[in-house]
Amino acid sequence: MAERERLDSLMIFVQAAKQRNFSAAARQLGMSPSAVSRAVQRLEERLETRLLNRTTRSLSLTDDGARFYASGQQILSDLEEAELSLRRSQSTPSGVLRINLIPSMARMHIMPALPQFMAQYPELKLNISLSDRRVDLIEEGVDAVVRVGSSPDSNLKMHILGTANDVVCASPDYLAKYGIPRTPEELKQHQCISHIIPQTGRVRDWRFQQDGQAMTVDVAGTLTIDHAETATAAAIAGAGIIQLYNFVVGDAIAAGQLVPLLENYAPPGVPIAVIYAQKRYLSAKVKVFLEFMQALMAELKHTHVID
Repeated sequence: MAERERLDSLMIFVQAAKQRNFSAAARQLGMSPSAVSRAVQRLEERLETRLLNRTTRSLSLTDDGARFYASGQQILSDLEEAELSLRRSQSTPSGVLRINLIPSMARMHIMPALPQFMAQYPELKLNISLSDRRVDLIEEGVDAVVRVGSSPDSNLKMHILGTANDVVCASPDYLAKYGIPRTPEELKQHQCISHIIPQTGRVRDWRFQQDGQAMTVDVAGTLTIDHAETATAAAIAGAGIIQLYNFVVGDAIAAGQLVPLLENYAPPGVPIAVIYAQKRYLSAKVKVFLEFMQALMAELKHTHVID
């Protein structure tokens, strides 16, 4: 017998035993009395025991029926409790939220705002990992990732929060000493700090756009760093020119520590997004994290850290 049929027959029997009458049970279940009677009879045949003593006016439980009725009530009560618990978890964020974040964005922007999020949802436990690599959400049990420029698989949902733009910049001291490049080609006469993409080990291309056409430039320089924030610190110290995303260098530019360059040659931006599994119902914990990131990115847009 299919599980659905088992559950239906149990519900019918419990209602009949509770009402002590097939007609009363039928009214409660929206069935005919004969259908209720037949369902109980089939259940008795399957269990090979009589559960109810029948008279023309009422029903009474046999000893086996009384034991089965007690167990059935407990099963249905447990099922109801499980459903209520699930509905609560869907409306009230709780449990463990596993997220994977871009290291530089996490340290510079997300972590400072996280205490407020934690205070707002005290029943939520956060498990945060940092990486730039491609994460298999399903295989690794991750609820959501924050990525720049990623194109998710068809079974994933990407909610775009804003745009990350490449910014070329250098410290005022460096520019005063070595001059300001006016075109991307002039970068070849400057000390440029290259950034290695950690997940690929490749040096990041210096990307530009001229007359609507994308272009890359092979820059000169003797310093290569695999950590965006460290590359930014080196540029602030006057070690050279960098090209990094605006959310990495935006605060330093706002503070006057770095000066943006070659803005007329900036390439198109790429999306900053929260990526999560495509499901019919979005869990409460992912929903509130998405709302948190939307509010945070809106604040960063307001301060011109991202677009």
